[in-house]
Amino acid sequence: MSNKYEMSISLNVLNHLGLHLYSNTPAVLAEVIANAWDADATTVKVNFDLDAKTITVTDDGHGMDLDDINQKYLYVGFEKRAGGQTRTPSGRRLPMGRKGIGKLSLFSIANQFEVFSRKEGCPEQSFLMDADALKQAILRDDPSSPGIYKPEPIPFVANLETHGTSIRIKKLKKLRLTRQTISALRKRIARRFGILGEKHGFRIVLDGKKVTFADRDYFHKARFLFQYGEQDYAQYCSNLDEDEDTGEKLSIPRGNRFDATGKANDNGEYEVRGWIAVARHSNDLDDRGQQDNLNKITVAVRGKVALEDILNEYRLGGMITKFIYGEVNADFLDQDGLEDIATSSRQDIAVDDPRYIALRAFVEGELRHIWNATNRLKDKKGLETALASNPYIQEWYDSLKPKHLQEPARKIFSVIDRANVDEAHKQDLYANGILAFETQKLNYAIDRLEKIDTANLDLFLKYLADVDAIEAARYFEIVQERLEVIGKFRVNVEEDAKERVLQEYVFDHLWLFDPAWERATRYKHMEERLQAVVGGVQVNSDVRIDIRYRRISSAHVIIELKRASRILSKTELETQARKYIDALTKEISKNSDEMLYPIEAVCLVGKLPKGWDNPQVRKQDEDSLRVYSIRIMTYNELIDNAFSAYAKFIEAGEGMNKLRRLIDNIRSYQLGS
Repeated sequence: MSNKYEMSISLNVLNHLGLHLYSNTPAVLAEVIANAWDADATTVKVNFDLDAKTITVTDDGHGMDLDDINQKYLYVGFEKRAGGQTRTPSGRRLPMGRKGIGKLSLFSIANQFEVFSRKEGCPEQSFLMDADALKQAILRDDPSSPGIYKPEPIPFVANLETHGTSIRIKKLKKLRLTRQTISALRKRIARRFGILGEKHGFRIVLDGKKVTFADRDYFHKARFLFQYGEQDYAQYCSNLDEDEDTGEKLSIPRGNRFDATGKANDNGEYEVRGWIAVARHSNDLDDRGQQDNLNKITVAVRGKVALEDILNEYRLGGMITKFIYGEVNADFLDQDGLEDIATSSRQDIAVDDPRYIALRAFVEGELRHIWNATNRLKDKKGLETALASNPYIQEWYDSLKPKHLQEPARKIFSVIDRANVDEAHKQDLYANGILAFETQKLNYAIDRLEKIDTANLDLFLKYLADVDAIEAARYFEIVQERLEVIGKFRVNVEEDAKERVLQEYVFDHLWLFDPAWERATRYKHMEERLQAVVGGVQVNSDVRIDIRYRRISSAHVIIELKRASRILSKTELETQARKYIDALTKEISKNSDEMLYPIEAVCLVGKLPKGWDNPQVRKQDEDSLRVYSIRIMTYNELIDNAFSAYAKFIEAGEGMNKLRRLIDNIRSYQLGS
């Protein structure tokens, strides 16, 4: 009985399998280079012609005769391994190609490419592959004889000796050839192949220069490295702090589906080689200038990238995935005799395949291990960096008792070490971190006070001394900060701007007037009462009055700011201030508790009152004002007096507190001094 049924394949299938196969140039060039590997080439050269806007890929492989071209190269879907060809013709290499459609990827980036090939002892072959001609063949596809496209023969002009293949890629679509893009392509091609190096007997030469692992240009970003297998990647990592290397390939359990049929090693497990690195800072992996995201883990099969990124499979909250990059080699994903795991696009993998599920579980386990190991390494490195940077930090760390306090101290140094700051600022962070740590010790000391037997007086006194030392050091910090603020006023604020700057600042920072005036509280209703009184004060219309009320722990305070350009008499200022005091006295008399505290008034002026250039007149006026708790001072005097008061505190405190001296020493220490 004759078979009346038949199946035909339309050329239109090429639209899905080849013409739009890849989305980027490095992936396309990688397919051509992979074909050179499969042809047992020892050298493949990639050359760019900026003027002609062409890319030429030439190898010294076996080359092709007419039968090879028609029955293999032009046979879309020809699978080398289906006929038992599990090794390249030399018998030494595992072939990278499988589906037989990779050559069509060239149409993803170009409209034409020329193929020149010479097999030893055979006539040379050359032809043109044209996307427009192929599309025309698709349009006139004849159901009676489908699937026919005949490339145009062209003159043989390639520089091939006895054997090899050269492919000249023309009429590029979106790629603009420049020196910058060529440099980027070198980097990205280097990142796609793990067969670089003499031991593989294969060289990729781009524009006359051999491509090496160093061309990947990302190993220097690695701070910690985790390696699997015999190849040493640490040699490329110039800024490495530490690496973890077993020197062995890691094994993961095989899926039951393949126990009987799969080819595996003796212990029935899949083998994984490669590396995963942790960058020092997450923005180190920002390589957008080269349009290549480094924050990924590529999966390589038989020495070539098969999956761009497996890292995006994981959503591990709180983990360091944004610092991670690497490459794992999993040849078991492409086993002869088993189903092809790669999708038709050649840029992805069938995610429901048990082999991929096993790999995904392995990588997740490694990420968790790396997370824990990295935290330990960061703590260790942070401590080493801190102790090596400053002998005073070493002295403090060694003095921590009981010893269990050293563990949380290491955490502080680890956090500081991760901060991207220069060495001078890092010493400030160390000082602040130690002060914060000592504050936590204060809480510990207070807690211990409740548990100390009263008979143990020495221990009790020790904890009390810790409390005093920490409080003194903390206040010393505050004083230093205030001196810095005052110093900014003295140096940076112009004369005509001091009035405006102080007006914005002084009402909420009464410590400028008096170190004893710490925290001030604003009472809105009291200010409104005083503002109402202002209307009854007879002054010149061009004399602006700005008045505020503040309540501090020991007094009621009235502050009045006068325009810096005006010169008033002592009498004018006293009259106004006393009126405010009287109004405030009536207001607080409504509350007997508030009457316990005195009222003080400060007049801040730009120029001294009339006659005060005479020291004797000034002293007499100040004595009479003191009776009513009134003070008059200029903006400059306020700043100078405040600076003097706090500077005296610093001077008086010299040598008083061991902790404070330690903080000062850490801050002032210069590495190498």
